[in-house]
Amino acid sequence: MRVVTVAQMREIEATAETRYGLAGPTLMAQAGASAAELLRGWLGGDVEDTRVLVLVGPGNNGGDGRILADHLLEWGAAVIIYDWATRTLQPTNQTVDVDWSAPDALERVLVETDVVVDALLGIGVSRPLSDEMQAVNRQIRTVRLARGHHPHIVAVDLPSGANADTGAVSPGTLAADVTITLGAPKIGLFAYPLAAYMGDLLVGGIGLPAEMDLGGIAEFATPADLAPLLPPRPPDSNKGTYGKAVIVAGSPRFPGAALLAATAAGRIGAGLVTIATTPELARGYMGAFPEATYALFSPDLTERAGAILTAVPGSDALLIGPGLDQQPGTREWLLEVLAGLRALPDDQRPRLIIDADGLNLLSHEPDWWGLLPPRTVLTPHPGEMARLLGHTRLPDGSVDRLVRLRELAASWDHIILLKGAITTVVAPSGPHHDRPWLNYAPNPAMAAAGMGDVLAGIIVGLLAQGMAPEDAAIAGAYLHSAAGRLAVAALGSDVRAGLVATDLAAQLPRARARLQPPDRADMVE
Repeated sequence: MRVVTVAQMREIEATAETRYGLAGPTLMAQAGASAAELLRGWLGGDVEDTRVLVLVGPGNNGGDGRILADHLLEWGAAVIIYDWATRTLQPTNQTVDVDWSAPDALERVLVETDVVVDALLGIGVSRPLSDEMQAVNRQIRTVRLARGHHPHIVAVDLPSGANADTGAVSPGTLAADVTITLGAPKIGLFAYPLAAYMGDLLVGGIGLPAEMDLGGIAEFATPADLAPLLPPRPPDSNKGTYGKAVIVAGSPRFPGAALLAATAAGRIGAGLVTIATTPELARGYMGAFPEATYALFSPDLTERAGAILTAVPGSDALLIGPGLDQQPGTREWLLEVLAGLRALPDDQRPRLIIDADGLNLLSHEPDWWGLLPPRTVLTPHPGEMARLLGHTRLPDGSVDRLVRLRELAASWDHIILLKGAITTVVAPSGPHHDRPWLNYAPNPAMAAAGMGDVLAGIIVGLLAQGMAPEDAAIAGAYLHSAAGRLAVAALGSDVRAGLVATDLAAQLPRARARLQPPDRADMVE
């Protein structure tokens, strides 16, 4: 799904009118209807007798809000409009014992309201909220706190006071439980602090023709985009069908990294998983993951590269890095392994992913990207990315950051997966990958050790199954966060801490099944 800047959204609307004859009022009618339908679904499908307060601003966002209100009225909701232009409450079909001109009228309405719809300011307003608007939002927050986070807050397009390009948020901005963005998601929604104010994200249509190219600055990863990328699972397959993944990870200080990555590779569907490690560490892994095979090497670091390269023939994907540690001698064998991989013919070289300490070790080398086979998958978190850039951090602005990541992916000729609450995947080129991909699935319960090892294992498992590196990175990020949501649900929907990486790995088969349900046409009856 395309993600756009404000300027791009304006261009889309202009093109819709000049090329397709869809004038502003037509687009607004479609937008308001779509927003109402999505809101009704978010509320459970029935809005009859639901008490709704719609905050209506003077611009297009307010127009969307009025049309949304009309549809809710048709479906039996009890609606009151607060018109910002006149600072008045306008009852429609709702009977409330309120003196509408009284100073406390808004507060009294809020006490009996189920849903507040924020349609005050849209994407065209980037100035700070006025003192008056902040005061209204303060009233809403006060009542909501007193009522146990009720009423629900619904933002139309984006929370009023937020910048749709930069993700900046004006003081006094009202955080939403759900944001219904219209036409296409705006890039600022995927940047903090705005992402923390967005709540759930729903995307409503505005009646654009299906064949219209929206352009856009990025792609938002959705199940519809990703399901076709996953390799099929035909009924006559065997373990060899789904490839062999080799995991070079773990060390005496961080032994669990290899086990987490290998488990994830197996759970996501790799046919064979081999852990390259020392006999001492292997003994610890065998009881926890007996399905793995092992390529054993001596603790002597000078012999390690040869042992690893011996394990490579016949493998389809190779992961190097999680928990390797950075003890003296590790960088030397890593560079020797990379030289050996580069020397292999293309059709004999496994697809490569470098993670964690593999990246940290490479960052000490000048022009390190040239030491890797082309189109290696790199999975840094922001700190590791800064080290790869010579201790230089990426720009903070959402648009500037995406532009810089695209430049780096093209210059390095590698796939970059920048980890975070909003993970970004950028490829140098390839089908469907002319824009960065965004995986929006913030989950504070996943802020725990080992989660990155699981992600790396997912990606190497998908690479082993034959996925292109960029596809494996994008799908891997999505499945990682989807498994995190399932793990939280298994513990309780209110869980925000206490999730461990093994909880997430156990949910990977379910996450994949939800993204790729069986194709009954291919199954034997």
